Amino acid sequence: MRVGMEYWKLFVLFSSYLFVATTKIYEDETATLNHFIDLIKNGVRKATNYELPTDARMHEPTDNDINDYGTYDFIIIGAGASGTVLANRLSEITSWKILLIEAGDFSDGGLINIPAYFDYHIKSKYNWGYKSVPQKNSCLGNRNKSCLISSGKGVGGGTLINGFIYCRGPREQYNELAKVINDPSWNYDNLLQYFKKTEYFEWTNRDIPINISYHGQVGLLTVQDGIFDKKYATLFFEANKELGYSPIDYNGPDMIGSTIIQKFTKFGKRQDFGNVFISPFLGRSSLEVTTRSYVIKIEINNVTKIAESVLFSKNGRIYQAKASKEILLSGGTIASPKILMLSGIGPKNHLEALGIDVIQNLEVGSRYKDHVIVPIPLSTDLKLQEKPFPVKLAQFLRGYGDLTSPTCSHNLGFFQIDKNISKIPDFEIFSYVGQNLTATMQPEVQPVKNTNIFFSVSYFGSKSTGSLRLKSNNPYDYPLIDPNLLSDANNEDIDGLYRSLKYVFKLVDTKPYKKYNLKFLDDRPPECAVYQYNSKDYWQCYLKQGSINGLHMTGTCVMGTDPSEGAVIDSNLKVFGIKNLRVVDSSIFPEPIVGHSTIPCATVAEKISDVIKIDYGQTVDKLYF
Repeated sequence: MRVGMEYWKLFVLFSSYLFVATTKIYEDETATLNHFIDLIKNGVRKATNYELPTDARMHEPTDNDINDYGTYDFIIIGAGASGTVLANRLSEITSWKILLIEAGDFSDGGLINIPAYFDYHIKSKYNWGYKSVPQKNSCLGNRNKSCLISSGKGVGGGTLINGFIYCRGPREQYNELAKVINDPSWNYDNLLQYFKKTEYFEWTNRDIPINISYHGQVGLLTVQDGIFDKKYATLFFEANKELGYSPIDYNGPDMIGSTIIQKFTKFGKRQDFGNVFISPFLGRSSLEVTTRSYVIKIEINNVTKIAESVLFSKNGRIYQAKASKEILLSGGTIASPKILMLSGIGPKNHLEALGIDVIQNLEVGSRYKDHVIVPIPLSTDLKLQEKPFPVKLAQFLRGYGDLTSPTCSHNLGFFQIDKNISKIPDFEIFSYVGQNLTATMQPEVQPVKNTNIFFSVSYFGSKSTGSLRLKSNNPYDYPLIDPNLLSDANNEDIDGLYRSLKYVFKLVDTKPYKKYNLKFLDDRPPECAVYQYNSKDYWQCYLKQGSINGLHMTGTCVMGTDPSEGAVIDSNLKVFGIKNLRVVDSSIFPEPIVGHSTIPCATVAEKISDVIKIDYGQTVDKLYF
């Protein structure tokens, strides 16, 4: 009897503990959900009311005296996808002193981390908010016929506001680049070690064949294959299979086919490169990061042609930081050419016209290139039921569900207009279903309703060439950016985009999609009313009105062998005619890398950090995978 009573006491005690613990867990989860609901509501409100800046005068100093900031071995300008990786790898050498200069802040860890609110991330302090000059052949449906040129501002750069797509680009394009610049170290087989060095790949989706030998398991950047909504994904796969394209691992040996997005997310949350490559390493004595620090110019000795120091503004004052070894410019396709030109490196006539002393006459900013995108909305008989918001949020906090993706589907595909042996895609298609993120804050179940499907076509041809020029010699003025898309003399780009668009309507006409009665939502731009509907002339007019820039800008500090042919840097990324200065970012590529630009930028930094280490007598371990 006594034993039974002891068991009963223990049972009551355990039950009481379990009740208290369960209540505590429930209270904690409720508090967490309420915290995130408030965070999202406040974040959406701020983004809705946010006005993107039109210049950088918020960084203008109130005192023009120059203050000494110290001397470093290497100064890195810009903490984007390239600058963060570069700072991380160079600061591995504990005897070196690295300064990373960034105009923006670290991520606040709020709405920016929730992928579904991607559209709101762009309307934030993490976006410089550049706009193009008025265009003649693209972005014509936008206000003032201007393209919005989103560019990341903060530690992490573009990875703070982009679609976090992990995409390397095709083997053949890197091999062609290696031939053009006469340097085999840039071919794909050599770069593969650097792709894999960055990546920690989590393969959870068994519906897509993965060639694991192409993926890394040691890197800092977690890459997750998308956990997709099978209803929509299966439609996309089956429709493309009917047209001869099978599911593929697009970061494997073959890039052409239908697939799902591989994303740099972790537990469903955005991984910006600041949080991955910088924040965990701030304790290194070899690394110093200064934020809210706006670079004015690089100071170059006009006699010796040596890059010696960097001037930047911070907290209303101007500082000078000296570099004993090198200055590494990682400002991206917009900021890097701007800083070079303000420093006296650029087209002679342009600099002289603005009263800037010319130190080195190079074609900086003269080969601006980008991809072009057009979204295609379609109505369908597909049914969509939005989950109650608390359910979506609870799933997100566990690392899955609708909020872990910028769209309700994770499908994309890479295709050729005319199938050939090159294995380089001509265009890309996203398939997605939008979420109404403001209307779904209600806790109740939403009614089932028909939904729209969007196909977004990104054309990779880049015959058209734009430019970037200074507006003035004032470092706080934004530059004049002219993407000049769809403007090549032979109309190859707009014809390629038109032929890519036709593939969408082939998809719509396949058996899987026909079941759901997909219809193009044509808003008939008035400018196109003079053309017969569905004619080539009509569609080319529509594409000029509805197309936008792809935000994969390159070419403003182009890599090559001969400055007289437009090259700004050599294959080791050294600026021609200037000592101790390199450019390490997306601006170096002669053409936009097919696909997306973040991972090529990270790989450039991985590669060149090894080059720098070897140049200064440091040992670089050969990578084995």
